[in-house]
Amino acid sequence: MSVPVIDFSAFRNGTENERQELANRLVDEFKKHGATRLVNHRVIGDTIQKAYQWSEKFFQIPESEKEVIANIRDANPQRGYSYVGSEATSKANKRGEDGEFEICEDDDVAQDLEDVKEHFDYTRDGDPDFPTPWPSEASIPGFHNWMEGVFLPECQRLARDVLAAIELGLGLSEGTLTGCMESRVDELRIQRYPPLSTEKLKTGKIKRCHPHTDFGFITLLFQDATGGLEIEDRANGGWLPVVPTGAPTEVGVYISDTLVYKTNGHLKAAVHQVTAPVSLKDKEDGVLPERYTIALFAKADRHAHIGPLPQFVTTETPQHFPDLTALELHNKRVGQLYDARPGAAVPVVAKA
Repeated sequence: MSVPVIDFSAFRNGTENERQELANRLVDEFKKHGATRLVNHRVIGDTIQKAYQWSEKFFQIPESEKEVIANIRDANPQRGYSYVGSEATSKANKRGEDGEFEICEDDDVAQDLEDVKEHFDYTRDGDPDFPTPWPSEASIPGFHNWMEGVFLPECQRLARDVLAAIELGLGLSEGTLTGCMESRVDELRIQRYPPLSTEKLKTGKIKRCHPHTDFGFITLLFQDATGGLEIEDRANGGWLPVVPTGAPTEVGVYISDTLVYKTNGHLKAAVHQVTAPVSLKDKEDGVLPERYTIALFAKADRHAHIGPLPQFVTTETPQHFPDLTALELHNKRVGQLYDARPGAAVPVVAKA
């Protein structure tokens, strides 16, 4: 059992009945897993492959140039380069008394768990509030123009297609979700996981990425062939490996916190982690190979209210979530990663 792969072509090219059937299937899968995988959508395989090529080039630029564009570790949206160990996803979620993962509101989580990954986060040019610090054109010619001008818009359009399908599958009016995404504040992340020994994994303190949920409406996740991604198995407990199929357009879709708020928990966020690939699970002296992923975090407009929609609040299911703005939720969640929540001191962390 794993996350299914769904042909998405019918949503753009099918009949009204075919679109509805596809939308219903998507929502059914999201209710089971919080996630699914799509193929044959609007982003072609050659474009995805080129994004990986640019990612590899970026992480090869000198450390001194990455430091110039370093992400500021506060509660604001992430922008620029984050070094290995900078982000602590273990602080974002914890298991509640009912055994389910929930947003962590306190420090009742292990504080010494490390993520072994580095990443570069960016948004569209012209964002007046949180601009992206890009590497210089001299250090990586063409990177900025293609990643921001070509790849980001392609991913944004796909995310809106998926959210339109979710609207249809949930019986919501067209634009209920996509209508509060007009400012295009989605964020795109290219991410590299350096080689890691299985011996270090066995300590329990280190993972490529600890269990967590993402913060936006949905996440689109492209992963290379390395493996190691897992999602929580809600039906049986434990974890389900998301083994890449090799399909050139395969992309994972993960329900994230904002959509949980909007649906009052009708859809639950996908809890996921990155650990050893299946083939290395029982190796005592193995080495996890280098791994690359690309994620589009599809976000609501920053000042859009993301409290539960009226149709999801009933006598049987009273309102579970406050009516925050998308930026308020985002600040809360990012602040947890960096110990920058209101009232929390932000430690000065030296680069390893």
